[in-house]
Amino acid sequence: MQITQLVEKFEKQDFKGGDFFHLEHLKIAWHYICHEPFVLAKQKFHGNVQALVKKLGAEDKYHRTLTDFFLDYLLQLRWYLGSNDWTMVEKHCPMIIEDAKKIVGFYYSEAVICSEEARLGFVEPDIMALDRASLKLGENDPAVFELEEFESPLIVSIPHNGQFIPHSVLQTMLPSALDSADTDWYLSRLYHFLDELKITRISANYSRYLIDLNRNSSGEELYKNANNTELCPTSTFDLEPLYPDGAQPDQAEIKRRIEAYWQPYHQQLKQLISKAKAKFGYALVFEAHSIASRVPRFFEGQLPDFNFGTNDGATVNAPLVELLETFATGEYSKVLNGRFKGGFITRHYAKPQDSVYTIQLELSQATYMDEQRNLFEPKLAAQVQPKLKQLIGQLSAC
Repeated sequence: MQITQLVEKFEKQDFKGGDFFHLEHLKIAWHYICHEPFVLAKQKFHGNVQALVKKLGAEDKYHRTLTDFFLDYLLQLRWYLGSNDWTMVEKHCPMIIEDAKKIVGFYYSEAVICSEEARLGFVEPDIMALDRASLKLGENDPAVFELEEFESPLIVSIPHNGQFIPHSVLQTMLPSALDSADTDWYLSRLYHFLDELKITRISANYSRYLIDLNRNSSGEELYKNANNTELCPTSTFDLEPLYPDGAQPDQAEIKRRIEAYWQPYHQQLKQLISKAKAKFGYALVFEAHSIASRVPRFFEGQLPDFNFGTNDGATVNAPLVELLETFATGEYSKVLNGRFKGGFITRHYAKPQDSVYTIQLELSQATYMDEQRNLFEPKLAAQVQPKLKQLIGQLSAC
C-alpha cells in the first residue's frame, strides 16, 4: 500500500487491530513530517492515533513518549538525509524498522521508557539527547568515511560533510554540539552527479566538532593572525563553547581521535592520489566545502557565492589558474584566494612540481539552502548544480 493510502486509511480510522503495526506507524509519521510544519505534524499524528486506539478499544497501547520519540527521530533523520524519500530511510536506517527497541535503548533506560509517566506524557531521554549528532543508524558506529571510487584523475574530498559524534564523546560535550551546526550541509546530495561523471569521492561521516580533518594533526594554525578553529574544536563558529569548563579534550583524547578518525581519512586520500598519479600521470584533489553566507567570526558582511582557494596559486599549474579565473559563474559571485585560500588538505597535498594539484571551493550555503531553517532547498540547488557539474567536468578534462 502506498504511503498516501496508509495516511488516508489512518485519518479515517479504518485500520483494524491487526493491520496497524510499527512499519505503518513510521511511514505515516514520515509523511506528516515531510508535508507539514513539525508542530502541526505532531498534532495531527497524535490526534489521529489517539482516535484510532480509542475506536479499537486499545487506549492502553498509546505511549506518549514513544510516539514523540519516533516522530523526533524521523525528523532528525530527514534532516540528516536531506530527503523526503522513504526508501532512503529503508536504505540508511533499517534498524528503526527492524529493531526499534534497540534504537530507543540508545536514548532511554528501560526504567524510564517503561514508566507510567512516560506512557502518559512526554519524558526527555535520560541516556542521550536526540539530535543530528547523536543519531544511531545502526548498532555500530558508522565508518569514518564513505568512498565511491572510479578510475579518475580527479578526486573530490568532502571532509566536513559528517554530522555524527559518538555517544561516548557527546556525553562530555555541551548541548551546543548536538546539532553539528557548522557542518558543510548536504554536500553529498549537492554533488550527487559525481557518480554519473565517474569521479572519485571520499566524504567524512563524523562531525568536525569531533575532529577537523582539514586541520594539521600537529595543531598548527591554518591562518596566521586570524581567528582559527582547532583540530578538535572547543567552540562553534558562533563562539558557543562545546565543552564545560575544564572538560576540553586533553592530549591523550586528541591523540585517540587522530588515530581513530583523522589518520584513516588521510591514509585513504593519500592512496587515492597515488593511484590516480600512477594511472594518469597526475592527480587533482578538489576540496568541496560550504559555509553559511554570513559568519561574523571569520569575515564581515556576506561571503561571495563561489570562493576558490589555491593558496595564492601555489597548489595549481598555469592551465588550472586560467580555468578558475575564466570559469563563468553567471549570476553567482566569485572570488579566487579571498578569505579562504585553501585549508590543510589543499595546502598539504599539493605538489605541482610532481603533478599533484589541489583546489578548494568554499560554496556559500545561500546558493542551495534555506539558511533560516538549515534545510536543503531543491529549487535553489537545481540552479547551482549545473555550474558545479560544469566545473567538475572541466577540471576532470583539464
